[in-house]
Amino acid sequence: MRKWHIKKLTKEGKILFISLIIFILVIIVIFNSCEKEETKVIENDIVNTSEIDTDVINTIFADGMNTKDYKNILNYIPTKLISGVNYNKINYEFEKTLHYNDIEALINEMNKSDIVNVYIIGKSHDNRNIYDVEIGKGDKILMLDANMHAAESANAPILTKFLIDILNDYENNDNEVVELLNKVKIVAIPCINPDGYEIYNFGVDYLNNKKLWIYQDKDNVFFDHFKYNANGVDLNRNFPTQNAGLYYNEYKLISSVSLSKTTQRHTYFGGNTLGSEPEVRAVMYQILSHYKDTYAYVNIHSQGRVIYSGKPNLSDEYNNLTIELCNRMSTFNKYKVHGLDREEIGEGNDGTASDFMAELVNGFIFSSKTGRLSSNSYKNNNSSLKYHAPAVVLETMNDNYKDPSKYKDEYYNHGLKEMFYDLVRYVNERE
Repeated sequence: MRKWHIKKLTKEGKILFISLIIFILVIIVIFNSCEKEETKVIENDIVNTSEIDTDVINTIFADGMNTKDYKNILNYIPTKLISGVNYNKINYEFEKTLHYNDIEALINEMNKSDIVNVYIIGKSHDNRNIYDVEIGKGDKILMLDANMHAAESANAPILTKFLIDILNDYENNDNEVVELLNKVKIVAIPCINPDGYEIYNFGVDYLNNKKLWIYQDKDNVFFDHFKYNANGVDLNRNFPTQNAGLYYNEYKLISSVSLSKTTQRHTYFGGNTLGSEPEVRAVMYQILSHYKDTYAYVNIHSQGRVIYSGKPNLSDEYNNLTIELCNRMSTFNKYKVHGLDREEIGEGNDGTASDFMAELVNGFIFSSKTGRLSSNSYKNNNSSLKYHAPAVVLETMNDNYKDPSKYKDEYYNHGLKEMFYDLVRYVNERE
């Protein structure tokens, strides 16, 4: 009967029938492809194990990140900005304190170059765009980001200035820069915390959403030392690293850590749940997208004119590589290099962006059981360097300032410009 019906179909009916069969087969192929991709994410980027030495832990005071949320970051597709035309030299010399939309305007000007791609990789609590600015054609990545903490507002314009300078040099056919940017890609987030940047420089009334925590509690906040985002969270304690949101039996909780939202001066809250903040998820996306091809990661903070190197819980090979880079950077800016003795592990102060990057390049994988990056144990984890990318914390300036002339002095007279350019050259040392 089935054969008889097919034979009796008109020519148009046969075409329609065959098209339907083809459509069904295509859907099956797409479905199977999606299933394979999903399995790939689970197998390669997420495990279901946890550390064996749980007796090390005194208290876990922040929940781990939800596995679904972590997978959403792995599969996130950013919005690429349409580039302009006819790049013209950008003239910026720290003339004034920039609003965040001024920084956005400079980013849009950079995007007119054919070696620049700009992506929106997230939005802040107050709905400001967080940008990834990529400059260069190479497959070796230098990753830079700045302004995690609100009061450290020198670093967004300083990093933006460097990106402008090296781009101007490329467009002016500087032979060394052209050669380097054909080999290297600079991947940068000029400002991780745009709400905090705007609040610190111009006041809480520049928030659009007056229902946000920081606006509701504005009468109690010490804005001169304001570090967190508009939701009252210290972003640099909100990353889902192995030791984030916990502390060890042998230590007391470090004094700067708060277990709830606070307006106390020099006391900061890292969130009830790791990876909860949209700004943190933007940085996580950036790191997870690029860490395997990165040759150096510099997380830029203020203050103190110091460089932090190494992680006590990670491999000697990683720490040696990191101290080597820190010492190299210090030759340009004369900043003091701090070693492993200045890094806290298990005192409630973990969960930083540099922790996240460092653990990834040492082979740690996100665990669905702990909601954090995981290894076989908290101590003596036998980590080994899988990807050769040192993660460095650079602390610029000797204090927090709102005066852009101070930023200009730091950039030109304290070796930052030369140091940034040398970070691009550093790729040659790693080959």
